[in-house]
Amino acid sequence: MKNFILFCVVMAVCLGAAEEGLRLVGFQPRTLRINPFFVPGTDTTWSVPDPELGWMNKEGTSRALEGDHVPMTFWSFGRRATRAPSDASLPTELAADKTPIMLVGGSNLQSYGVRDEESFPYLLSQRFPKLSFENFGTGGYSTVQALMLADRAFEKFYGAQKPKLILLAFDDAHILRNVSDQSWIYAISDSEGHYISPPHFRIKEGNFIFRPFRTIGFWPLEFHSALVTALHNAWLKKLVYNTADEAVPVTRKVLEQMNEYAKRKGVMFAAVTLDDRSQTAAQVFEGMDFPHKDCSGLERTDPEEYMLKEGSHPNSKLHAHLAECIGDWLDSEILPQLNTAQ
Repeated sequence: MKNFILFCVVMAVCLGAAEEGLRLVGFQPRTLRINPFFVPGTDTTWSVPDPELGWMNKEGTSRALEGDHVPMTFWSFGRRATRAPSDASLPTELAADKTPIMLVGGSNLQSYGVRDEESFPYLLSQRFPKLSFENFGTGGYSTVQALMLADRAFEKFYGAQKPKLILLAFDDAHILRNVSDQSWIYAISDSEGHYISPPHFRIKEGNFIFRPFRTIGFWPLEFHSALVTALHNAWLKKLVYNTADEAVPVTRKVLEQMNEYAKRKGVMFAAVTLDDRSQTAAQVFEGMDFPHKDCSGLERTDPEEYMLKEGSHPNSKLHAHLAECIGDWLDSEILPQLNTAQ
């Protein structure tokens, strides 16, 4: 009993010293940090929770936190407005001569921070009046989530008139998101301040394994102890979500899955790169057997001119460039293939 008591005293002293030492060098207990994009009940809240995808765009109008804090219109099923409010047509209401196009991707496709009519999907709708673009772009999404939403929209949103093309808007940020790397885990949190792990894939012993969306709970005493917080951080960063090495092969596999999914559904799949600041997209798309267009570059060569003042999303000038780049590609390469298929 004496030895046990002595052991407990020594451990308490050691833990107390470790706690004090960590605080002296700047470590602090966990504090509640709610992602500003997901704060509930505000006019800047553009999302609603979703048990499978993690979140979806919320129907209605939300105000951007970046740029000039402009309003952004979202229609049913999380679609960002791509035409006049009076023309929020569902696929079952489309004219027979209109061709449905499904757009999926992250916040650059969502067109966060610019007005509806300044977004490149809206500009594409004006350029191609015979195409019906539905913009399912959602802030923070990965390629994995884009595929999951594409499947849901194909089955539950579109009626008998299915899309002729699924167009993925790709950003290099999706690469780490596809494996839920710790760098992404620590960038997002839910409306209650929990870290979250979006749906993603991992490679384990050569197998391609899907991991569903999950909320990461707090450890006991984490809000009171710098030591417990540091241990939890180390657990997440070094062990559970240290996944960057798998990011490129996983992303390539997800792209292959998207292409195979489109083939099974009898529609065309293509991808366009919007943002590639790390310049790794070429490695991801190398050798793929579906059309791909790289419209990136200005976000890294002249960000002050082409990005919102916060530097994270394209401004209206870059959206105009993207609309021209994608539009020319559609005209020259994609639409002739769609017409042939029809």
